[in-house]
Amino acid sequence: MRDHARNPTFASITDLETGKEVLLAERIASEIKDRWRRGEPPDTAVALSDHSQLKRHRSIVLDLACDEYFHRVRRGESLDADEFSRRFPSMQKSLLLLIEVNRLLDEHPDFRESQGGIAWPKPGTRFLGFSLICELGRGTFARVFLASEPALGNRYVALKVSPHGGPEAEVLGKLRHPNVVPVYSVREDKATGLTAVCMPYLGRATLADILDFAFAGPSPPSRAQVILDTVQSVNQSPVSPESVLVGRVFRRGSYVNAVIHLGVQLAEALAYAHSRGVCHRDLKPSNVLVSLGARPLLLDFNLSSDGEVEICRIGGTLPYMAPEQLRSTVLEQPDRQLRADPRTDVFSLGVILYELLSGSLPFAVKRWNRPAEDIANDLLEEQKRGARPLRERNERADGRLALVVDECLAFDPGHRPQSASALAVALRRQLTPLRIAKRWVRDHRIRAFALGASFMLLILLVSGHLIFRDPYSVRQYEVGLEHYAQGQYQSAAEDFCEAIQSDPRLDEARFARARTYLRLREFRLALEDFDELLSRTPTAEVKACMGYCLSALEYHKEAIDCYGDAMEMGSVSPELLNNMGFSYSRLNRLAEAEQWLQKALALDPELQAAHHNLVLVFLTKGTSSGEPVSGSALGHAEKAIEIGPTTAGLYRDAAALYALAERASSLPPEPVLTYLEKAVSHGLDPRPLRTDPLFHRFCGHERFDALIEAPLSENPPIAPDHLLDPLGQGVIGF
Repeated sequence: MRDHARNPTFASITDLETGKEVLLAERIASEIKDRWRRGEPPDTAVALSDHSQLKRHRSIVLDLACDEYFHRVRRGESLDADEFSRRFPSMQKSLLLLIEVNRLLDEHPDFRESQGGIAWPKPGTRFLGFSLICELGRGTFARVFLASEPALGNRYVALKVSPHGGPEAEVLGKLRHPNVVPVYSVREDKATGLTAVCMPYLGRATLADILDFAFAGPSPPSRAQVILDTVQSVNQSPVSPESVLVGRVFRRGSYVNAVIHLGVQLAEALAYAHSRGVCHRDLKPSNVLVSLGARPLLLDFNLSSDGEVEICRIGGTLPYMAPEQLRSTVLEQPDRQLRADPRTDVFSLGVILYELLSGSLPFAVKRWNRPAEDIANDLLEEQKRGARPLRERNERADGRLALVVDECLAFDPGHRPQSASALAVALRRQLTPLRIAKRWVRDHRIRAFALGASFMLLILLVSGHLIFRDPYSVRQYEVGLEHYAQGQYQSAAEDFCEAIQSDPRLDEARFARARTYLRLREFRLALEDFDELLSRTPTAEVKACMGYCLSALEYHKEAIDCYGDAMEMGSVSPELLNNMGFSYSRLNRLAEAEQWLQKALALDPELQAAHHNLVLVFLTKGTSSGEPVSGSALGHAEKAIEIGPTTAGLYRDAAALYALAERASSLPPEPVLTYLEKAVSHGLDPRPLRTDPLFHRFCGHERFDALIEAPLSENPPIAPDHLLDPLGQGVIGF
């Protein structure tokens, strides 16, 4: 698929054919809705029977079904939204949410009227340089299209179009995490007032789709394979995203264990967002994309709040709202706990986990066709009473797991996990070999009894040998994760080595070992592991890490290629951009180096390494070509020192930049001497300063001469970090 995406001829033909197909489907749907408006009895099932090609376009079917519901309600029929949605089992959750959103908008006619005049772009047309192929979905404030980008080899992207969408892009621009959908670019159409946020196309499956597929039968699913089957089914047409590595738990594990894995990743993504001052505030299954590799990614930060970006919208989805959010948003009762409180997101994630494990909401809405205030009051009453025990709805969810989920749903925020990070830790504890073993025994009681229940339990609790095909490798991998979390990197590397020796195809352990080698600064060993992973799964994360290794090993041309591939595949972080700039500077391509380093700072103004690397770029320009040192260049030196940590090398480079500036102006020598003194106090050997051309004119100065004679520090200087881990040091999971 990737090769095709690089071929403009193929892509343009595919886009044209798909665009025509979508336009035809939309025209048919429009004609059907016109007939309904003229009095024909609305019936989506009949429409799909008459026009079977519509079934291939999920968003069109959803729109038709929602239109049918409101036509019938306006004609006086008493319809229960939940019961109506069950007629469409493959999209039941999505349809119910769409109906709810539209019903809420009916209660805010001024808002609906303001949205009604929007000139939305159409599939099959060009918009802001993108070729729109088909509509992937639509929400209250936006429409999302599958598009191709001719300017970049016709790569496929997801394009979210909305009025005034800049604030969401600003929020997303702060968040660079494997479980948050990244942003490629933001463009504004001044003629229509629409903003297009360009993101990588990672498929169209969401947790809402998984709920629809997984609970289509009478009982909860037992195997995780249903998640992969759902993602594959939803992504069949018109364009499929690239295949990626799938974790073992999704290929061989139980459904419950897979849900825990999803929960861990989402909790870690929320913890990361919260650490950046961003709360999501609209978590629900349809806002969690699931990639082909079963990786969950947070979507739709339209309702996010942080200290800098204010987005005031009608929002949230009632059954997923925490009590304090219901009171403040729906009932308009001020609640100081609401604003940017991570525990609100923890509650919403708890609702999602409960629903994924049971197929039901913990606090059900008995009747939808009522004012939002009435629904909110009923929900608050149910939330006070507490949810029905999870194990009554899914006996495979053991007591400890149920307790974790139940704590998330506590009515009092003080009784919930106090951070998403704490929730992630609690969920990870449910994935130890011991906990997995106990769940396996409960799920296979007959087999365990036939083998001798007590003996079987003993063996499983000690080693898990009868659960997995290669349990020793899994056990060593889990031990390695514990050692890594404790900062015991050498022990972690040894554990991962044993896991890989036992199972060379355990890519999770290989990725973790490579990441551990990065902490140990064993870049060649890490590069070997990343290269092996690349042969099986060319992900953006692996490419970014390979670039990091190559930069550290001084293979800068190759590193730049890897960074470019990683960005094309969707991995863009300030750390990666900093590394790109560093490699360009080492190749003496200073203009490009400065460009990339400035881009890194645009994403993260507090990135010390980028400020320091810019100091080196300005130093090189000044010494090689005599380019004058500007005030902004000196500002980067000051900012790097302000951010910290300070090192001898940073102080020395700041002194050198000031010396260069002082030579061409009337700047006093004070900053030069002060920074040199601090450099020496941090362990710099002062003797080479005497012969450094930049500091020649300071010879004979009392303070400078005293520096030269200063005794050497007993502690060696700490080297500054010019290169940074592009994924962040805490990321180890594959």
